[in-house]
Amino acid sequence: MQGRVLVSVEQLFGGVLRMKRGAIAGLLLVGTFLLAAPTPARAGEKIAVLVLATAEKDAELADNLTEVIIAYAARHGGFEMAGKEEFRARLGVESERRAQACLDDISCLGRTGVSLGVRRIVAGSVGTRGKQVLFNLNLNNVQDGKVENRVFRLVEGGVENLIKAVQEASSELFRPRAEPGKISVASDPEGARVAIDNAYLGITPLISPTLVAGKHNVRVEATDRFPWTSRVDVRPGEELQIKLTPDNLPRRRRWPANTAYVSTGLAAIALAAGTFLGVISQLQPSGDSRQAAMQDLEQKRDFARAANISFIVSGTMAAVALFHFIRYQDDIFGRTERYEDAP
Repeated sequence: MQGRVLVSVEQLFGGVLRMKRGAIAGLLLVGTFLLAAPTPARAGEKIAVLVLATAEKDAELADNLTEVIIAYAARHGGFEMAGKEEFRARLGVESERRAQACLDDISCLGRTGVSLGVRRIVAGSVGTRGKQVLFNLNLNNVQDGKVENRVFRLVEGGVENLIKAVQEASSELFRPRAEPGKISVASDPEGARVAIDNAYLGITPLISPTLVAGKHNVRVEATDRFPWTSRVDVRPGEELQIKLTPDNLPRRRRWPANTAYVSTGLAAIALAAGTFLGVISQLQPSGDSRQAAMQDLEQKRDFARAANISFIVSGTMAAVALFHFIRYQDDIFGRTERYEDAP
């Protein structure tokens, strides 16, 4: 097995891309690393692997790519491998085109899986375009009739990059994929607007589309109420239910804002009037006679008293406005939203 895999790794791309000797040396180092990886104590699930070429000129590349994936799966995944030639023979087709058609048909793969005694099959294709290599791999669960995972890679830049891409693709292919979950949101009152991860989804009652398992930010808001925000944890394959009561969506009062802004406006008007009257009261008295001058002076004193009253009114209104801005700042400016983890 070891000698056969080393030859396979050494020959990968040899007939297709004609890589330099330095690149082949790098490939051999990677192949040696694959073989040096610790073998699991017990053989695990039996699987089959077959990669076909999209063109006849890439047949050798496809065979070698199959061997590299088989080696990786056996060493890192602990899988028992069905023979590549046996797999091809069980397909029951002669041409590559018909074989590829069977690999793309889950029912055909199911029949092949039964004859091989495997539950899952890695099937894919590979081809070259100039110095680029394109390959795709599907992990098919022939027992359930589903594709568990897919990977696609476009690789260029040398054989080392190719081997690295094959390793990463194989690791991703066999990595367990978490089932998506959902979030159900109900609220009292109904009709609240729901956004998940800053995307508006609709109004309550609502069930979200499928979501990737993990943390998600949820925001629920209703008219004249403070919004509810939280970071929730969606578990794989589960529906998280959120039921909000009026305590979760407390009312947001409007009168404090009206009082604060009206008081601010009145304070500004009173300040302007007091300033205007104060300026007038400071002018020199005038008149054609002493009596007229005394009347003008008395009038300016009245302006001064009115200015003082205006300043007092302005200060009072400003104090009222400031009190409401501080005391009812949440109602006026809204609350600072924090997406904290739900208890």
